Amino acid sequence: MLSHKLSSPCLASIMQQRAASPAESSVGSPGHSIHNGKDGYENENNHESVSRTLSPQGMIKHLQSELEDSHIRIARDTGVINNLHEKVTELEELVQKQKITISNQSRAISDRRSLRKQSPMAAVFPMTPHYHHPVQHLLSCHQPLGHATGHSPSPSMVPSPFHSPQSNRSFNSNIFEQPPPKFELPLGGSFPAYTPILRDPLGLANVNRDVFIPLSAAPAHDSTDFRGAMADFSTRFQELMRKSEVFGQTHANFPNIFRDSHLEDRVKEYLMAISNRAQASVLLGNVTTRCCLITKAVNFYLVEEVLRITVVRGFDTSTDLEIGQIQRQMTPDTPLTVRHLMIMAMTTHLGSLTKKPGFADFCHQKTQSHVAKLWQYIRPLSHNPAKQNSQAVIDLTAIMSEAQSLALDMHMVPLEYKFDFPEPGEHFDPLTMINRDSFIVGDPQTLKSNETRVGLGITPVVRIRNNSESPGDIKLIYLGNVLLKLPRKHTA
Repeated sequence: MLSHKLSSPCLASIMQQRAASPAESSVGSPGHSIHNGKDGYENENNHESVSRTLSPQGMIKHLQSELEDSHIRIARDTGVINNLHEKVTELEELVQKQKITISNQSRAISDRRSLRKQSPMAAVFPMTPHYHHPVQHLLSCHQPLGHATGHSPSPSMVPSPFHSPQSNRSFNSNIFEQPPPKFELPLGGSFPAYTPILRDPLGLANVNRDVFIPLSAAPAHDSTDFRGAMADFSTRFQELMRKSEVFGQTHANFPNIFRDSHLEDRVKEYLMAISNRAQASVLLGNVTTRCCLITKAVNFYLVEEVLRITVVRGFDTSTDLEIGQIQRQMTPDTPLTVRHLMIMAMTTHLGSLTKKPGFADFCHQKTQSHVAKLWQYIRPLSHNPAKQNSQAVIDLTAIMSEAQSLALDMHMVPLEYKFDFPEPGEHFDPLTMINRDSFIVGDPQTLKSNETRVGLGITPVVRIRNNSESPGDIKLIYLGNVLLKLPRKHTA
């Protein structure tokens, strides 16, 4: 009886703890440790019934049994917790691996050369043109100064700012806002004089530009003059590149060591992004190559910011959304017939915008916006950067206006365009490039055999694909103008 009396308070306390334990143990505990409110109430009644019917020895055994059961549940919960900890550790390791992968991908994306080689569009546009095709042959043989096929220049050609002895024998968040690295220019040195002359690269100055039929005037269907549209684009693109060459030669061809050494960080970063971080200063400080770098600065902006279907972005929100949706749905695996229909849909949207009131004013404002954005990078490199309304601004506005007009017309015909700037370090390919270097000259095939590399891609290689034909007919429209550098075995 004394033992029973002494143990009753303990038993009451234990019974109270057991009544509360189901709710506490239900979190994360499998099997027997999960209870609802009704079960807890019934268990409490059962404990009271047991306490009245069992003897003290029986009650002790009963509690010991439940204690062992609690230990089992605790061990089970501990195992679950340990397993969760292991999974958390595995997930943390996976996240770390993902961070490394993302970092590597970011570095790869920043390398435009590797991005271009891995691009799905590389399979769409082969590097070697199909010269046997009559239209391909027609457009290819009119490249600047001829090319490796041996076609002589047209009599109507006039000299180019990038003329050199060798060139007579050969033919997407952005970069403007990235943090700039160090940029140091050479403090002196004399360079040979450079007196380039002008010419019409394709000899197509007299081609009738009325052959182009915009979608706003005639719908794109089987009767669309794709050949005429390509010829029109070729002529106008040559003229656009010629004007940018003249701009670089006329307004920014004389190095100024003091000004160039104190360029704003954003200007330095832009120049290094379009060329090579190790060679940007050398190209800028050399009177024979400075105009090439300035020309590349203009051309790169035109290709990346202007000559795109997004030329109308901002005029009509619904059209922007529809064009954007079509672009997202268009993948490298999209069949050519479907791809052609999707491009036709975008050209139809673009053509409808040109008929709306206020579109001409929108284009004018867009042109001025582009000029202002590009001028902030070109102005410090010009001959008279302190003068705001200089002839350089007027000429740059004319270039931008022509690019804006070309972008509208080229995207109102259902064709696909691909622009590729030859990258520094890339092998020189006379089938797609023309040497503009004043010092590294020679037979194009010999330069290729000697593993001569690209020093600077001044203009892009341009290809056009007509998806209305099966398989898609690809034309090489324009060969990239490049400066060269000797392979390492010659510079060692």
